Amino acid sequence: MNWLKSYFSYPSAERKGIAALLIIALILLIVYATMPYFISAPSLQTDPELVAAFNKYKQEHSTGNAYDAYATNNEFSGELFLFDPNTLDSAGFIRLGLRPKTTHMLLNWRRKGKTFYKKEDLKPLYTLKDEEYNRIEPYINISSVANRPNAYTSFTTHAPLPDHIDLNATDSATIVRLNGIGPTLAHKIIQKRKALGGFVNHQQLNEIYKFPDTTFKMLRERLIIDQRAVKKFRLNSTVFEELKSHPYIGEKIAHNIIIFREGLKRYDNIEQLRQVPLMNEEIYRKIAPYFVLD
Repeated sequence: MNWLKSYFSYPSAERKGIAALLIIALILLIVYATMPYFISAPSLQTDPELVAAFNKYKQEHSTGNAYDAYATNNEFSGELFLFDPNTLDSAGFIRLGLRPKTTHMLLNWRRKGKTFYKKEDLKPLYTLKDEEYNRIEPYINISSVANRPNAYTSFTTHAPLPDHIDLNATDSATIVRLNGIGPTLAHKIIQKRKALGGFVNHQQLNEIYKFPDTTFKMLRERLIIDQRAVKKFRLNSTVFEELKSHPYIGEKIAHNIIIFREGLKRYDNIEQLRQVPLMNEEIYRKIAPYFVLD
């Protein structure tokens, strides 16, 4: 009972925290243990792939017992043969003797992008019993194709990245190879570049994601910004609809830029934007690089 005495020696807040963790752990154990009972077997009338496989198997094997056993989710010995879980179709899994629930879940697993790299990857499949896995395990034969790394991993085997990359010209496949940049961030960087019409400084990257100092320093060193590729507005002729589409401008500022231009007849220099109503120094600093006199 020493553990109980130790428990009550903790402060009240810590005792509550320990109790909460124990309750969560107990709930997770119960969910894990009971989940297979709540996963209903797929209806043979609503899974066209399984229905077709059943019909084919029944035609080739005129043994009603096999069909009945499979349809009622009972044990069915099936046939043993070498197979690749990444490519075998539903008819093949039926031949192996996998139950409908297991076959259905395995196929769904694959449709969602699951790839089996080694035999043991099949074991966590819900409803696949240990005895079923042990029966088919010697016949699992995963081809070398499945052992290839994914697209992003294999990409690293290509030629090394150049020392400097033009942020306004590169693609997401190149950006994602930089340390600290994943696929989602690479996509957001490209989307931000498109919305802005191009980057004019590195600080704009922090508007997408607050990078750690070390990562941002690396990005500043590796990414160059060629402003010749930036899409710029002609200050004296760009229409309202184009101006308001820019993330830094919006409808109100765009409207005021147009009204102020009509009062001036024309802008003589970019700095006159400072006089536009609602303009402040921060907005001016951000939008000025995106304008050119015409």
